[in-house]
Amino acid sequence: MNVVDLARLQFAVTATLHFLFVALTLGLVTVVAFLQTRALRTKDPERRSLRMRQVRFWGGLYVVNYALGIISGLAQEFQFGLNWSGLSHVLGNVVGAPLAIETMVAFFLEATFLGLWAFGFGRVPPRAHLALIWGVAFTAYASTFWIMVVNGFMQRPVGYEMRDGTAHVTDWGAVVTNGATWYAIVHIAGAVTLLAGLFMTAVSAYHLRRDRDIGFFRPTLVQGSLLAGAGALVTTAAGVVHLVALDDYQPEKYAVVMGATGAELDRARDAAAAAYGTGDWLPPVWVGVASLLMLLIGLLLVVLVWVPATAVRGAPPGASLARRRFRLRLPAVLLPLGFVAMICGWLSREVGRQPWMVTGELTVREAIGDVSVGGMLASFLAFTFVLGTLAVIDWVLICHYARRGPDAGLLGDEDLFPAGPVRALD
Repeated sequence: MNVVDLARLQFAVTATLHFLFVALTLGLVTVVAFLQTRALRTKDPERRSLRMRQVRFWGGLYVVNYALGIISGLAQEFQFGLNWSGLSHVLGNVVGAPLAIETMVAFFLEATFLGLWAFGFGRVPPRAHLALIWGVAFTAYASTFWIMVVNGFMQRPVGYEMRDGTAHVTDWGAVVTNGATWYAIVHIAGAVTLLAGLFMTAVSAYHLRRDRDIGFFRPTLVQGSLLAGAGALVTTAAGVVHLVALDDYQPEKYAVVMGATGAELDRARDAAAAAYGTGDWLPPVWVGVASLLMLLIGLLLVVLVWVPATAVRGAPPGASLARRRFRLRLPAVLLPLGFVAMICGWLSREVGRQPWMVTGELTVREAIGDVSVGGMLASFLAFTFVLGTLAVIDWVLICHYARRGPDAGLLGDEDLFPAGPVRALD
């Protein structure tokens, strides 16, 4: 393998693993924020106590994933500095500011809000504590937005001009409102909602199959299933709209994704050569396979994610649901499919841009710094080992705390949930 192949492989592995952390984090923080809002608006002391226990349980799982996701993000930042100096030299004026804002938002504001929230149970006034988790959610999505601004520019560069081989921004409004950014943001928002719903459903079903904490996990089974269903519908609709728009700014990628062959594919190749110069600018054919797999999984999830919610139909409150095995085992199958669909979506978007780092302006080969094959291989192995280890630790810890149940999780404490009168929000 040459240095370009190793650089592509390294970026694919590190970005994919980091993105899986981010996807579950974005989905879970929204779930926790809504659960806590609902809990604080509940006047009945016992129901409020139950809902705050749910906040602590799901919040603990979120904190585990967030903490390890931050470390994976640091590895991603180091990769840019080590291997992609060409990107910085040519397009640093464009991508530098959004990445700097994202770093400040994620590593300072979001982490500060989360720390105050995690250690603030029973110490911070309820309204302020609720504001903290919403602050975490807002900064999480703001961080994602700025990352997608950079990614959208790489897909469809707008609002800039080249001077002496360096890009300079001429219209920040065009950069921020780039259609390639906003189509993807809506698609991702639906996908992370889907993933969070599948996760809630899978964990809840695990306990219900064993008749554990039925009163606690029965409502979250239904909530997770419905949340996943809504996310699946949004993701599918946004994906279709995004695909139609793709023909306008990346027609060669559109042709491959749609499975064009023969004369139709030749026309796409000739159009790309006319726009970018002599060369073969079509992405790898297997990108179409990844897109098709993502679509098939998406349609399957649209149909099936609602099924687990029907497990409670006709069962009295508190009654055992363990005999409804198919509907309670289904989430354990759907959750991995959700992650596979996320990976396929990332491959479709990023590899579909190849061989460009920034479409029409900078190829991947030009974006790579002066790095030897040995140096690239060493950093690839190091980053893969670190991120792979983090992924294993993350999943082991999440499974550990998820299995322990409501009051034995990372943020669990039975003494913090008295059933006595607690003042609810008006």
